Amino acid sequence: KNRAAARMLRDLEAPGALVQAARAVSTPQNEVIFMATGPDATSLEMLDNSLVSAASVKLRQNVLLLADSLETCEGIPSQPCYWSSRILANPPSDTMTTRKFWDWRFKFYFIKKLYIARLVLAGFGVLQIDTDTVWQHDPFPMIRLMAAKSSIVVMRDMGLVNAGIIFARPGSPAAQRILDDVAWRVQLMQNHPEVIPRLVPFAAKLQPPYYGNSDDQSLLNDVITSAVLHNATFLGSTARYEAKNKYNSNPNAPVWDSLSESKLQIQQQRQLHRKSQSAHVQIPWVGGKSVRYTILPISGDDSVALAPRALFAHLPYSEANAITHLTAARGFKAKVRQLKSINKWNPAGLGSPAPHAAAPARDSPYPRPQGSDGGGATASTFARWPKATARAAAFLG
Repeated sequence: KNRAAARMLRDLEAPGALVQAARAVSTPQNEVIFMATGPDATSLEMLDNSLVSAASVKLRQNVLLLADSLETCEGIPSQPCYWSSRILANPPSDTMTTRKFWDWRFKFYFIKKLYIARLVLAGFGVLQIDTDTVWQHDPFPMIRLMAAKSSIVVMRDMGLVNAGIIFARPGSPAAQRILDDVAWRVQLMQNHPEVIPRLVPFAAKLQPPYYGNSDDQSLLNDVITSAVLHNATFLGSTARYEAKNKYNSNPNAPVWDSLSESKLQIQQQRQLHRKSQSAHVQIPWVGGKSVRYTILPISGDDSVALAPRALFAHLPYSEANAITHLTAARGFKAKVRQLKSINKWNPAGLGSPAPHAAAPARDSPYPRPQGSDGGGATASTFARWPKATARAAAFLG
């Protein structure tokens, strides 16, 4: 009865539900594509278009879809859909961020990062991806090559990385800590902005509300920097936003460039660059052509990989790239114009999802959870993954 109720409610917080949902859509190599959508018509149209695009490379059936509510899920008959009873219903605190920018996207910042961490801990490889994307080639053959050196493969961006496309698989404790740390920082900033003066000394002179930045991308950048330098930093994601900027209307906020924290952040960025290394990977859909990319070491045998453009690309679109992210096209109308210009706007082309019966490959690099009740992995599951963490095995055992 409990399982039937959980299936009816589609709540990923139900015991074992997240792993069961992932298992139902995973590839033979135990990989899951993780998407999220809001309730409005434009978000649902963009989702449909992305699913059509994923179907063109035969990956739509591997999408685990998270919506903001059960009601939204019930309005999406074309794709297995879930929600989470942990998703925020209202702004959890009073900050400049929630006052100015609160919308459905903020509801997902924490829960997406939490579920990535949980799924990786359960033995899955997870490709979390935004819906404003174009799929041209199956990215997994190239990701698997890069994952031999890096537990985390992420899209590049101007600051460092883009949180809109992240792949993570079971790996080192340092990699798992990155996933855990991002989720922790997002919920910390969302729920407890009162801690900001303890992290940012100059903020002690400011009056609340604090800016309270909880954007997952800037937080992810700081977490990766912390992991590479082995020194926790909140400079780029928290301190910088408590200083004066175009969004921070606090008249008493200091100018960022005048602060010692600004100089320290520049030093950290230089240290990060000095620790970076070059690697090469073949592009399977371009006749095995090799391309160079950057890795950031986080432990003796693990790293974060900054994906080359051939794998995760910004605009302009090219058929040579596996996935193109439309971040540069701001707003729904701009994205639709861009998609129409490359003949990739087809949200109405969505049929029923292809039948899918997930079965692990004999030599799968991502061991499938094998809990007897279907609800989770066992410690022995991780023994088949060469870089599995003892901490993960102990947690699940």
